[in-house]
Amino acid sequence: MDVKVIEQKQLVERYLFGRLSPPEAKFFEQVVRKSPELAERMGLPLALKRTMHLLDETNTEWREVAPPAWQKPWFVGILGGIVVLLAIVAVTLWSGKSALSHRFDALARQVAAGILPAPTRANIVRVHPGRAGEHIPTYAIGTRIGPTMTELRIDVGYVKGNLFKVVIDREDGTFWARLENQLKDSNGDIRIAFNSAAFAAGSYDVKIEAVNLRGDGEAIGTLRVQVDAG
Repeated sequence: MDVKVIEQKQLVERYLFGRLSPPEAKFFEQVVRKSPELAERMGLPLALKRTMHLLDETNTEWREVAPPAWQKPWFVGILGGIVVLLAIVAVTLWSGKSALSHRFDALARQVAAGILPAPTRANIVRVHPGRAGEHIPTYAIGTRIGPTMTELRIDVGYVKGNLFKVVIDREDGTFWARLENQLKDSNGDIRIAFNSAAFAAGSYDVKIEAVNLRGDGEAIGTLRVQVDAG
């Protein structure tokens, strides 16, 4: 290949502008490497110098332009990991929300139906509390399963006062309830009605106090009620 052929085919210009096919560019580079004097005769160094000068005037650097970050393999890997993580979080939140929704619906149904199961029977029990120094009597009032609506009629006819306070504790001393301002009826009884399902299985001490006009209480008797598991 001589200078005349190169000039006719405008190989220098086409090479500089990147218009040669890869095989043609490779062949041209091989010719230049083997014949440096041919490159001089073609004015290739001068052409490169003019090109560099032109690039300098346009404030363009002569170097290979790095690909943008989103085209680099590490960026694609990180982006893929983020997408997977977001998908996992979304599925987790959806599952948690779904479970919470089911739990909320179950609680709503329970509230609509009532916290306690409805009693299956009713029972009236007239009880006599044991006084100080006496044996504490025990009365069965129902079960957790198949609960009973029990009405206790506590005999306090032996007390002159009319106002009473009833305190209920589990047999281990744990406080359960206190009923203030209880009045006795014409038969001398304090009437207390409740669903046995409100009690955990076990024994409960029911303490009765007579209350004076100042609000002070005086113990007048104790009885025990038993709620079976069923």
